[in-house]
Amino acid sequence: LRKSIAMPHPLPVFVSSLICVLPMASSREASAEALSVEYSLLDSGLREGLLEAAYTVTALLAVIGAREIFLRCRRRPASRAPPRDKLGYACGSQAGAETGKEPSTELPSSAHPRRVSERVNSERARKSETDMLAAAVRSGRAAELPELLDAARARSASCDQPQRDIEIGHLLSALRSCAARHCFREALRAYDHVANRIGGGNAAIWSLLLYSAVEASDFKRCEAFWLRLCSLGLPSGQDFVNIVRCYAHWHDTKGLAAVLSKLRTSGFQLDGVNRNRALAVCAKSCDLSMAEMLVNDRVCEVPMDTISYNTLMMTVSHCGEPERCREICDQMQRAGLEPSEMTFGILLDACISARDFEGAERTFEELRRSGLKPNVVHFTTYMKGLACSGQLHKATCVLEEMLQTDTKPDLVTYSTLVKAHSDLGCVQGAMKVLERMLSHGVIPDAVMFNIILSGCSAKAMEASQVSHVLQWLMRRGLQPTATTLSILVKAFAKTCSWVAAIDLLDSAPSRLGVWPEVRVYSQLVQACAKAGDGVMACRAYGAMALASRRDGMAVDESTRQRLFRLCSSFGPDIAAQLERWS
Repeated sequence: LRKSIAMPHPLPVFVSSLICVLPMASSREASAEALSVEYSLLDSGLREGLLEAAYTVTALLAVIGAREIFLRCRRRPASRAPPRDKLGYACGSQAGAETGKEPSTELPSSAHPRRVSERVNSERARKSETDMLAAAVRSGRAAELPELLDAARARSASCDQPQRDIEIGHLLSALRSCAARHCFREALRAYDHVANRIGGGNAAIWSLLLYSAVEASDFKRCEAFWLRLCSLGLPSGQDFVNIVRCYAHWHDTKGLAAVLSKLRTSGFQLDGVNRNRALAVCAKSCDLSMAEMLVNDRVCEVPMDTISYNTLMMTVSHCGEPERCREICDQMQRAGLEPSEMTFGILLDACISARDFEGAERTFEELRRSGLKPNVVHFTTYMKGLACSGQLHKATCVLEEMLQTDTKPDLVTYSTLVKAHSDLGCVQGAMKVLERMLSHGVIPDAVMFNIILSGCSAKAMEASQVSHVLQWLMRRGLQPTATTLSILVKAFAKTCSWVAAIDLLDSAPSRLGVWPEVRVYSQLVQACAKAGDGVMACRAYGAMALASRRDGMAVDESTRQRLFRLCSSFGPDIAAQLERWS
């Protein structure tokens, strides 16, 4: 047995040896000797990572008495180094050296194995309850947290720890799991259920509750959680961002000023990252006064960086003051910071929003001279500005320039240029852009096809030309929908091509593979009535009635009566015809 300990894989040897030796260990001394060897084998198996060997040895130990083996395992001296004092000396050996006696091997009463075992079991039970709560939230049972917390409390009643501390641990585990799973309302309900049992709680609980209240848009509770958090110490930067989100929702500048004043008094210092995040909250809420307060307050002594200035520029632009973006950019440059790609993107967008197309052109030229590489957003925004100012030819030239660089246009870039042509009724120009787009491997979507069709209604076009555009788009991938039919009816109505519109709707199922909806027929009837052509309005109404019977299209009674009254206003003859259709 002793020789088998030194073997690399002693499992086969010591298993067979134990089977032979243990039954013969009739005396207590022989049992003790066998156990000593067996302990060595067990240690060896564990050191070698042989879990199967350890399990086998443990099973064989039961042959000579489970009680004796258990007691021996508990009394066996630990293999780790003895405890040491502050100077690094071993406590037991130093005491023996000073007194000249052997150090005592008796355990103090507090370290009695039974009491140690009870404390360990209590700690394991507490961890087990928190783990079960977290697992319940992960499995989608966050709504059951009030009942689960009560059950965990009942099972933990026999633990040695104070019941309040146990309740705090359970709630903290539940809140963390809810935050990870975005179950914020369930977290607040769990807190409400045990609020009178946790006392003052701890900082982690109030921080998580503040975050949950903000995410759940329950802003009325944020201030109470914030005050409880601050009563236990300084909040974190993330906590500050959350309370800024609360005051930005209410646009409560005075409330934020009071918070900043108390934080300055308590010595709180905000880092630059969380200041930028707080500024982004102000930009999203379009609250310029709150953003300026954060920039000018001494609660953050970290100098403004490029991201801070960009976020402030974005806030100014969203608040309807795009002309101030240039002032902030100049201030940033005076501080020794160079504009980034994001800076130029914000400036371009601000110029387009203010319809300052000359300013947009100057900004784009400045971007070219800065040495930075314009990205697809810069090109697209600049082309949008040129298109809005009617400079379609120049916008097309910018597209050609973009194609010569490493920055390739995407679907948004082409869509911007196509829409600019369609809004002006230049359908041929939009079709050319689409051809160029297809040649570069960019696949159009249904929205782009419909945008080109919409150009047919921007200016009057003959029905034959509209049909030609439709067939051209279908050859390039257009899949007609009910929206496509609505756009075509609008284009036909521009030239009062009522017969072509009715024929289109009648043949749509066979030619286009789409069934017209009631709203498309209603659109056609109203267009005819608006043009004063009662006969064609009646005919369009009849086409709707036929389609309803043929295709099973349901026409609600309110729509039928409304169209009936509209067509009947053109005279008794039309009303009589409508009665026959009905």
